[in-house]
Amino acid sequence: MNRAKILGQVVPTRDDGEGSNAEILASRLRRLGEPMKQELLKRATGSHPGWRNVAGAILGEWHSFSSSDVPPLREALRESPGGWVARSLGEIGTPEAIQALVEDLPNGSESQTGFALSDLGAKAVPYLFPLLESDKDAKEAAHVIGEMGSAISSLVPGWIAKAADSNQHAPARIAALRAIAAYGRCPETSCRALHPLLHDSNAKIRNEAETSLRSVHDPVVAEDVSQKCHPSADLFDSLAFDALRCLSELADYGPGASDVGLKLLPFLNSQNGAERSYGIATLGRIGFTPAIPQIEEALRDADWRVEYAAIRSLGWLGDVTAVPTLEKIASEHWLPEMRAKAKQVAKGLSSQGHIEPEDGMFRIDRDVLGPVPPCDSNHWRWGDILFLTPPSSDVRDTRLEVPDGRFLGTNHGEWGGELKWVPSRGEPAVLHKDNVVAIESDEDGPIVLFGLAHLGLAHGYAVHVTHDSAGAWKLTEVARLPTEPSGLIPLGSGLFAAPSEGRIVVFSAKQGILGLASCVPNDP
Repeated sequence: MNRAKILGQVVPTRDDGEGSNAEILASRLRRLGEPMKQELLKRATGSHPGWRNVAGAILGEWHSFSSSDVPPLREALRESPGGWVARSLGEIGTPEAIQALVEDLPNGSESQTGFALSDLGAKAVPYLFPLLESDKDAKEAAHVIGEMGSAISSLVPGWIAKAADSNQHAPARIAALRAIAAYGRCPETSCRALHPLLHDSNAKIRNEAETSLRSVHDPVVAEDVSQKCHPSADLFDSLAFDALRCLSELADYGPGASDVGLKLLPFLNSQNGAERSYGIATLGRIGFTPAIPQIEEALRDADWRVEYAAIRSLGWLGDVTAVPTLEKIASEHWLPEMRAKAKQVAKGLSSQGHIEPEDGMFRIDRDVLGPVPPCDSNHWRWGDILFLTPPSSDVRDTRLEVPDGRFLGTNHGEWGGELKWVPSRGEPAVLHKDNVVAIESDEDGPIVLFGLAHLGLAHGYAVHVTHDSAGAWKLTEVARLPTEPSGLIPLGSGLFAAPSEGRIVVFSAKQGILGLASCVPNDP
């Protein structure tokens, strides 16, 4: 017991959740045999919070239990819900041990209890079904089942049969549907037995059946998903989250959603570039070949994200007639990553007739951009024009004075920014909500650069601000940059350069992006 006394001198008075030394302590204390285990069990249920945690952590690594240990371990788990002793109960794995874990599960599935139950696999599922019947506790039980993976695949046919059996009580059928949804996979031929449940007289069963069929991506509900999927994003919205959410769900149906392809065609005419790219990617992923002509047109889109999506999608659709156009893009496009992707897809189409869909099909931003070697000289060339990139500045706001007022730009990083027009006479007006990087004069109105990099996402674009026929300000996107910009450099004659993560993008309001400036190396 001397070691226990030594431990007592360093155990904190509170439960700090620390268990990193438990394996070492267990290996040493285990030599003291059954008396030490009983002492730890006693401390795991005692009034000292720190000792309850430490003893529980050590017992979690003890690996020597019998069914007679279930009652004290159960009590320890009641004292420390979701605690370390859940591992011990999972190792014992008797019905009483599993029931003790299930009793504790409503305290939160993302705990040692949830992990222990998921490790038990099919053995624990019958004990989880009563929780699945409960609206209050179903979420935790479903999470555990979802973590079990293919180890419980043999149970799915039984769940389908129970859910489809009108002689079963409604709670049992609902629990089976929730288990199917949690598992997230179902052979299409087997899941057809669930289709009639979409019209069941019990509204709760109808709702759970739809949830389950959507979770397993059964084609029968693709039509319903598509009804809620339509372009709605603002012109400059760089994420278009609503479209991303519904189209990514439809894309998961694969060819099973091809029948709804016609309803997705409006995305190809969206004013928003992100939505166009998502629509193109989805149509390619579900194999909707009637969209090929419109996707081929998108190879000439001014937004490089849309072009990139079109290249990939045509590969997935096996459009071998697009090879000559792809080869031209591979040799002429201003963005190296676009040339590389066009070359890869053209080669795959020529040799195999198609390209297999890839992961991350909706991420077309800095994720597809390769590294750029630094320009040590900081001297750049565009045709006969030589220029430097200006040094970085901590100034976050910018302004441009014009004869009848001024444009004010703010940039608060992740907190946002805006472009405001302050006339010499009249009320100020916010023209656009986004971080303003720079404002420069141009012939018909200023060029304004917007952008942000935050939490792994990045965007940048240049806008031409002009008057419409009624005299109101109109914003027109003239350049979608590879990633966030850091400044705007006037090159003369309506020409501008925007540094964008190692690249210098050259563009004009009239012609859009013209290409990338080249680095002028230092003299040898």
